[in-house]
Amino acid sequence: MFKNVSKYVLGLTVFACVAFAVSMLFVNPSALAATALLGLFFALSLFAGVSISLRDGDSETDSTASLGHPAPTSSMWPLITAVGGAMVLFGTITNSLVFILGIVVLLAALVEWSVLAWSEGASSDVAFNSSVRKRLLNPIEFPILAAVGLGVVIFSFSRVMLAVNKDLGSVLFIGIGTLVLLGGVLFAFRPTLKRSLVTAICVTAAVGLLAAGIGGASVGQRSELVAAAEENHYGSRECGAKASKYGDKGASQTISSKSGVIATVNFEGGKLTAQVEGVEGTQHSITIPRSNPSSIIFRNFDAERARLVVHLGKRKITADVSEDILVCTQLTDTGGEQLLTLMISKPSNENGPYSFTVAGIDGQSIDLVVP
Repeated sequence: MFKNVSKYVLGLTVFACVAFAVSMLFVNPSALAATALLGLFFALSLFAGVSISLRDGDSETDSTASLGHPAPTSSMWPLITAVGGAMVLFGTITNSLVFILGIVVLLAALVEWSVLAWSEGASSDVAFNSSVRKRLLNPIEFPILAAVGLGVVIFSFSRVMLAVNKDLGSVLFIGIGTLVLLGGVLFAFRPTLKRSLVTAICVTAAVGLLAAGIGGASVGQRSELVAAAEENHYGSRECGAKASKYGDKGASQTISSKSGVIATVNFEGGKLTAQVEGVEGTQHSITIPRSNPSSIIFRNFDAERARLVVHLGKRKITADVSEDILVCTQLTDTGGEQLLTLMISKPSNENGPYSFTVAGIDGQSIDLVVP
């Protein structure tokens, strides 16, 4: 039933399978050796299947076979299938993202390869077979390729913008946009351009942008962005009376929407007052529901810039050290307003007392009650 070469390859396949099982069970499931043996098993399995199906290359001449049937066309999908398999094996020992990408590449290549093989047997006309394949796969290929291409362009462009100086980045943004516009104008006013020339221009631009993106990714982010990530400039806001270099940068002094506001806190003449929605008169305490977002408007009518600070008790750092829990607005100019949204999970009698104050102003506070 099996030829000699088929028996030999099947034996190697079984040996690779047993070696992989032994490595997984008794050595180390995540070892490089197990991954290599798994790849060897897959390769030998494929080789054995081909050898059996071709009967070790011994072909019998069929006198009734059509001599005019076209030979199979050359295809890149076997190579891409091999690349996908290598990515799958490489991903098992490096990164799950590489493994997932390998699975995607492997499935896409197998589908393309299978459809190509099927279309080549549709008829003896090569042009008709090609049109059959295009009608089946082009509606799927074009949107996917467009999405992948757009993602590569966006990613490459972002790596370049993050690597270069922000002033140079603006110049590059304008320059690349101008080149794209000029290319579009050229294609629009010269529709008779050779297809090969248009393809060469597009491919050159794409390769150049991809190379720039790879170069930008290898260089990394510019120094100020690295420092900002390490120092966490915008992770927490400074709640002191002085202006913060990063936290108060570009502070908005108006509120576009005032729906869902529970109360308004006003600061005027060094005094802090509160007005609660639905309650007449000035209030000395504000009650907000627990574990629900609650919006507070802070308006500054004082002659100096001011910041509303919410004191939400203390948290323990160590057994003997604790720190205040503070939430605050950005510095608000005279006549400006800021919106502060609170969502407090612990009641004020457990972690309190809670209060509203203005940074740098003593003797002025409004109680915050959380049932």
